[in-house]
Formats: sequence, C-alpha cells, structure tokens
Amino acid sequence: MTEVTKFQILNRFSGSIIFECEISAEVAILGIGARLGFAVKKAIEVSANLSRANLSRADLSRADLSDANLSRADLSRANLSDANLSRADLSRADLSRADLRSANLSRADLSDANLSDANLSRADLSDANLSRANLSRADLSRANLSRADLSDANLSDANLSRADLRSADLRSADLRSAKNDVFDILLRAIPEVPALLDALRAGKIDGSVYEGDCACLCGTIANVRGINYRALGFADSYRPAERWFLGIKKGDTPENSSVAKITEGWIVEFQQLIAAGTVPASA
Repeated sequence: MTEVTKFQILNRFSGSIIFECEISAEVAILGIGARLGFAVKKAIEVSANLSRANLSRADLSRADLSDANLSRADLSRANLSDANLSRADLSRADLSRADLRSANLSRADLSDANLSDANLSRADLSDANLSRANLSRADLSRANLSRADLSDANLSDANLSRADLRSADLRSADLRSAKNDVFDILLRAIPEVPALLDALRAGKIDGSVYEGDCACLCGTIANVRGINYRALGFADSYRPAERWFLGIKKGDTPENSSVAKITEGWIVEFQQLIAAGTVPASA
C-alpha cells in the first residue's frame, strides 16, 4: 500500500488551515516548493478558495490557475512561469520577486498587488487590472500590456523594453524616477532637445540601441551633437531615463505609443520651463 501523508496550505496571516490534501511518499520527499505546487493544483481541482494563502516559493510553473481566487495570497518568489492565471483574482497579493515569465495574466485582477522585482518578461497582461500595483524594478520586457489598467501604478525603475502598452491606462502612474532622470539628461543637452522631440514625433527613436539613425535618448542626443555617445559623459543603460526609453521602439510615435506620448509631454514641459527661465527639477 502506498504511504501517504497530509499536507496543509495555511493562511499567511493567522496560520489557520485553508486546504488539506494527501500527498504520496514520492511527493513528500520533494522540496517545499514542489509540495506547495502539488497542493495548490489539488485545491484548484475542487475550486478551493486560496485567498490569503501562504504560497511563498511555490512551484506552479505551467499550472492552470485561471479564475482562481488568490487575493492577498503570499506568492513571493513563487515560480509561475508559463502559468495560466487568466481572470485570476490576485488583488493585494504579494508577488514580489516572483517568476512570471510568459505567464498568461490576461484580464487578471492585480490591483494593489506587490510585483516589485518580479520577472514578467513576455507575460500576457492584456486587459489586466494593475491599478495601484507596485511594479518597481519589475522586468516587463516584451510583456503585453495592451489595454491594461496601470492607473496609479508604481513603475519606478521598471524595465519596459519592447513592452506593448497600446491603449494602456497610465493615468497617475508613478513615473517620477524616469521623468526626473529624463529632465536631468535634457538639462545637459538643451540645444539638442528640439531635434530629440522631432525624432520622437517621427518615430525615429529606438531605446534599445545607442548608435544608428534610430537610437535611444542619449544616442539621439549624441547623433544631433555629432559625437559618439560615450563622449557625452552621462550615457548609462541602467539609469531610469534610459530604462524608460527602452519602451520606445522604431516607429513608435505619440499617436500610437503610450510611452512615446508621455515622453513627448515631458519634453514639451521641459521646453516650457526653460522658456520661462525656470530650471526643471531633476533627480
């Protein structure tokens, strides 16, 4: 007879039992992440409510968690790569440092969720609710954020390289670190600002490269100045402004790109402040 043992999923706040299932000896000897992952899949099979569950470090890669209630759950450092979380309730969940690469989060509720330092590269976040979410330092490279609600979200130092932000709602999103750093760079390149704005409006910015006809922020400034970008003295791919410009690719204009439109507004604001004799605040 196969030996079985009990495994419990606990409430992250009270420690009370949320769900209990039997696991085989083969599963019991696995690490806590694998055991948690097994238990979660069993819980989902019976439509258990996993709100407030302690699932930190759970291995849920490729799991089908569509429509699951994971609100306020602790999924910090969990492996959710390639998982299906479409329409899942992840509101106020802790997903800090979670691996969500290529996960399906379309139409998921991530409002007020903590996604700081999470890896969301290539994730599908189309139509997701990310209002008030903490996405600071998150990797959103090549993520699909089309039509996502990012209102009041914290996107400070997030990597938006090649992210699709078409029709995304970025109203009141916290972009201060990027904006302040853009202003800091523009203060060092006031004569080149008009040409930079022209390039942005013409779709001739590519935030992923420093050189070429279509280049990043510092690359474009260097092109206008007629020097190599290294001679600028302030080009740094890790600084917030450069990471923000990663969200702009060749062909993106204020008419078809949320990032380009916001950037246009910043540059125009900068020009107005300079014209008024006011030195813009910088980082």
